[in-house]
Amino acid sequence: MSRHSVGLIGGGQVARAHIVGFGNIPLFYGPLQTAEVKTVAEATDALASDAASRLGVPHWTSDWKQVVSDPAIEIIDVLTPTYLHKDPAIAAMEKGKAVICEKPLAATEADAREMYEVAKSRKATTLVGFNYRRVPAVTLAKEMIASGRIGRIQHVRSHFMEDWGGPNFPLTWRFQAEKAGAGALTDLGSHALDMVRYLVGEPTEVCGVAANFVPERVPSGGSKPLRSDVDDLTVAILRLDGGAVAEVSASWVSLGRKVQLDFEVQGTEGTLYFSMERPNELNFYSAGDPKTEQGFRQVYFGPSHKYGSSLLFSSATMGTGYVDSMTNQMRDFIDALEKGTECAPSFYDGWRVSRIISAILESSRNKSWVAL
Repeated sequence: MSRHSVGLIGGGQVARAHIVGFGNIPLFYGPLQTAEVKTVAEATDALASDAASRLGVPHWTSDWKQVVSDPAIEIIDVLTPTYLHKDPAIAAMEKGKAVICEKPLAATEADAREMYEVAKSRKATTLVGFNYRRVPAVTLAKEMIASGRIGRIQHVRSHFMEDWGGPNFPLTWRFQAEKAGAGALTDLGSHALDMVRYLVGEPTEVCGVAANFVPERVPSGGSKPLRSDVDDLTVAILRLDGGAVAEVSASWVSLGRKVQLDFEVQGTEGTLYFSMERPNELNFYSAGDPKTEQGFRQVYFGPSHKYGSSLLFSSATMGTGYVDSMTNQMRDFIDALEKGTECAPSFYDGWRVSRIISAILESSRNKSWVAL
């Protein structure tokens, strides 16, 4: 049995999801692989102690360098705010650790590129947290596209729309460009951009518009509004390698939308549509069907699909979702680490998404197309 040790750098909300992902590996895939979270680092002793208690982690520290330097820790999982990703990730790779980092990889393209370059030079096993790649419906869509089932791709749409970021949401680092890099585009749009790259291919040119609808927000516990200078909504058009055109949108002010990460891929022989709001369904239209039977059909997900062996109940439509994607992601990372193979999405993928984000913001400022 392989037992791997994990140190968390950051103990906030997303740390819960990662701990669940690691913890479910033996439950979903059997006891031969386990990953145990040994310690958590936070900014202060009080925060670190609280995180350890809340997350059920045995050890804590307010010095992330202690976690990175601990020879007993094999995997460093970076879960800090985006602008604090770079230093612990690079320090961990220089210590020979495998590194997981939440998306987006960094607040700036320059930092993301530096993280990728260190990973490349150190031959580090890395993962950036685009976990939605591991939803079975998304995996099947990728396989169908690659096999030519929908023909030559012409048009792609991918959105990530939510509604929590309205004017009543308090000011945090996410709404400060200096720390977050951008707003909805990085927080949500990074997933949509990764989905386009994963399913179809690399963008070669972008044109976008970023809009701020809430220029001031009140910090939690405060009374005075302060500047919020990031995009609340971004829309972009991308030309892709191979000739297809893509539309990508990201918003946290879209009322009624909760986790609308979706995509539609239109080809010369068919179309695929998926939404994370209905994660157990992939909609497929085939031009090859008889005219009297044409229309979208729903494919239901179960044990016959990739990751199907991890389902708690061996029946289609019984439910896969966010937790499953986290577990599948962590298991694939452990598997790559043991086999010495590259895991995707790696820091390379994280850097490429950061490059696209930077180009979209440049396009919005200059009102022009930007080549990648």
